[in-house]
Amino acid sequence: MSLLMHIGFDNSSRLSRRIYYFKYKDVKFKLIQTERKWQDVLITVAHDSKTKISEEKAYDAAAEFLTALSWENNSLVKFGHSGGVGVPNGYSLRKARCRCFTFPEAPFIGYTLGYNLTILPKIETEEQRIALTLFREAKSSNNVYLSFLFYWQVMEVEGGDPIGWINKVYVKERHKIYIEAHGLKILNLGEKKIGNYFYDDRRNAIAHIYRKPGKTALHLDTIEETQKAHVSKSIISEFARIFIRDRLKLNKRLTLVRTKLENGFPVYLDDDALLKYGGKNAYTSTSLSSFKKKRDYY
Repeated sequence: MSLLMHIGFDNSSRLSRRIYYFKYKDVKFKLIQTERKWQDVLITVAHDSKTKISEEKAYDAAAEFLTALSWENNSLVKFGHSGGVGVPNGYSLRKARCRCFTFPEAPFIGYTLGYNLTILPKIETEEQRIALTLFREAKSSNNVYLSFLFYWQVMEVEGGDPIGWINKVYVKERHKIYIEAHGLKILNLGEKKIGNYFYDDRRNAIAHIYRKPGKTALHLDTIEETQKAHVSKSIISEFARIFIRDRLKLNKRLTLVRTKLENGFPVYLDDDALLKYGGKNAYTSTSLSSFKKKRDYY
């Protein structure tokens, strides 16, 4: 007996199709976009006697996939294990239907339409994975202070120095970041460098409510503090994005294709693999008409 796992997730960037099939990190998934009353769902089969995929491995692959999807589409994504049902060994994903429903958890900011999952960033290192996870949680949180702390921690990955990194980018690579003059006026940096301001007046002030005399303390429930909190979150998110892209070198990609090696089942390949299995052996996932006869494989 196998387990039909359900991983429910929110996604603010709506995909152009209702159902997708794909293989990520050796785990086959069926993605179903549900009505917006419920979370969308990733379905996969665990503990099958043939594939021998464990629940932990399946969940790990789903988490990394959704993290990569959030980064690529700049979307709010929150997810969790929604449960599962028993199915026979060798159960086909094509037959799978959503049987476990969970309510949305991410804050509603509206939806954008027409996205896809053809291209994803290639996560090569543990540092990249951790940083992207922190970035995803920061973006999807409905608490502006928690978001700031997560964005800050992105720049602590790999022994990073957030203060020095922010000051360097702000001075030498200012063209990479859009900061409104009105936003800087709200922050009121004074003589402080922006990295030092974010560390002392924001990061430490959030983490330590009671502070020594002379240190900036948060004054919650004031208009000034609310404005500073949202402006700080917006700016720090851009520094965190640049850190992931430039410092952690997240610059390779995966492409979803159908290959003859997988009997037509869509799989993510990096650029080297695309060249190796290119030509007549690989086809883009958007070329669906040639594979109608192979849909029974799912």
